[in-house]
Amino acid sequence: MSYRVTSTRRTGNESRAYTWPALIVGIVLILAGIGIVVYWVNYWLSGNMPDGLWTLANNQYVVYHQAAEGVMAILAIAGGFGLLLGRGWGMATSLAALGALLYTGINSLSFSFTTAPALTPVFLGVLGFSLLGFIALHFSRRS
Repeated sequence: MSYRVTSTRRTGNESRAYTWPALIVGIVLILAGIGIVVYWVNYWLSGNMPDGLWTLANNQYVVYHQAAEGVMAILAIAGGFGLLLGRGWGMATSLAALGALLYTGINSLSFSFTTAPALTPVFLGVLGFSLLGFIALHFSRRS
C-alpha cells in the first residue's frame, strides 16, 4: 500500500487528494502544534528557566525535551497544512508528527502521574488522538 498521492497539482474542479478524516486530522495537528509552541513559550516567559539553556529538571536538561517537542510542533503544523492542501508530503509529515505525538503522550503520562495528576486525561486524549489519527489517515487514502 502506498501513502503517496498520485497527483499534487489540481484545478479548481478536481477533488482533494484526501477525504474528510484526513482533513480533520490535519486541523487537529495544526491546533496541537500551535498549542505546543504556546505552552513552551509561556513556560519560558513565566521564568521557569532560571539558568537558561542549562536549566535542569529531574536531573536532566529541559532544553532537549523542548527541542524535541519543537520539532514535533513543526512537523504537526507542516503535516496538517500538507493534508489540508492535499500535498503528497502532507501524509508522510503527518505520520511522523503522529508518531512523535504518540511518544510524547506516553512519556508525558509518567510526568502527569507523579507531578500533575490533573493533566492525565489530557495526555490520554493525546494518545487516543494519535492512534485514531493513524487509523483515519490509513482509511483516508483514495485508490
